Amino acid sequence: IAVCTTYAYFKYVPLEYGLPILGGLFVIYMISQKLQARKAEKLQNLDESMVEDLVGDDDQAAKKKLTKAQKAEKKKKQQLAQRLKAEKKAGNNAAQDDDDDDDDDALRKFAKGGKAKTK
Repeated sequence: IAVCTTYAYFKYVPLEYGLPILGGLFVIYMISQKLQARKAEKLQNLDESMVEDLVGDDDQAAKKKLTKAQKAEKKKKQQLAQRLKAEKKAGNNAAQDDDDDDDDDALRKFAKGGKAKTK
């Protein structure tokens, strides 16, 4: 039936009119398909947003708890980093003091002469 319809269409409708009509029908068909796809997508998004609205109160409370927990964890990490930084700084100062003591001992030996008293 499709073959007969196509043959009759091109036999009785001139090409200068028939091809633009077919092209227009094809464009209209494609536009309608895109519109249907968008409607389906909007409906799906609408369904998801409605579900989020219904369950959203519980989710928001859970997010607040989660953010509070994250803030507390972040604060602990910052405090730990500050403590480690202070300890490292104190350790570097102590190491420098130890090095200075070694130098002082060497300087004292040099100033005394470094020779042991022999009798």
